Amino acid sequence: MKKDYKINTIFFAVGIGILSFLVIRFGIVKLIKEIAQIGLWFIPIIIVWMVIYCMNTLAWKKIIGNHLNVNFFQLVSLKISSFALNYITPVIALGGEPWKVMNIKRLIGIERASSSVILYDLMHILSHFFFWTFTLFLIFFTVKPTLATYIVLGVVFIFLISLILIIYNWYKKGIVFSFINFLNKIPFLKKLAANLAKQGETLEEIERQIVEFYKTRRKDFYASLAYEFFARIIGSIEFFLIMQAIQIDINLFEAIYISAATSLLSNLVGFVPMQLGTREGSLYLVYESLKLAPEQGIVVGLATRVREFFFIFVGLILMRINPLSKPIEDESIS
Repeated sequence: MKKDYKINTIFFAVGIGILSFLVIRFGIVKLIKEIAQIGLWFIPIIIVWMVIYCMNTLAWKKIIGNHLNVNFFQLVSLKISSFALNYITPVIALGGEPWKVMNIKRLIGIERASSSVILYDLMHILSHFFFWTFTLFLIFFTVKPTLATYIVLGVVFIFLISLILIIYNWYKKGIVFSFINFLNKIPFLKKLAANLAKQGETLEEIERQIVEFYKTRRKDFYASLAYEFFARIIGSIEFFLIMQAIQIDINLFEAIYISAATSLLSNLVGFVPMQLGTREGSLYLVYESLKLAPEQGIVVGLATRVREFFFIFVGLILMRINPLSKPIEDESIS
């Protein structure tokens, strides 16, 4: 427990340091101006994201299993704090995912904790692919693009379907040992792969739980996917609300398109803290494609920063006030 407390303190201190740097780099005056421009619209935006975090948590809880009496609000707290760590670290999931494993393992054991986080991350990625594919269908049936656009959309569609099939294959056959074999092919990561391979029994148990989830708990699998998919749809409402705040009308389909296209472009560059600059650039291009003033995309991008800074601050606070210390009694856990 003392060791975990020290690690938690390190996570917290590093998080506060990086957040302070980002706030200063972003500009305190600019943050205040954005908050003033959003005004009371900031409240429904925060509510929308609280709903999203709850849906993310429901998806994670389905993966963990309803037979384990894990406190939902503690999981929501972990989800928000892991969001904070993920957004302020320079590589996706560098801090947030280990943080979740470290805390939830006290309740359900290291194997189940690790497999649940891996399974959730795969589900989160899979839901994005389904969301982008869904948006492509909306474009096909609501817009009359040129032949060249049809070809581009067709190529993207085939690419997304291929990725979806790859992830399904991971669920069927496992991903842990495949990932270790991949690391072993990279010269400067061979030592890491060798160290991981030494944890044979633990890795085998994690792999077994990953495969078992898809093969024997298909209902929970698709329920978790549905929660994550509709969380993406609800996330589009943020763009609708921000546009209303700056007195520009768009419909829900345009909001979904903006959300999908922006997330697709932004996720292509996942090593920048908080995607600084990449999101604004993506929004600039997306707004131009909708024949809206591209500059509005930059304003919207800055407005989303306000919401992110708010939840990063909340997440860092939750890291200090929500210790998970009481293990759950469950016959399946030794």
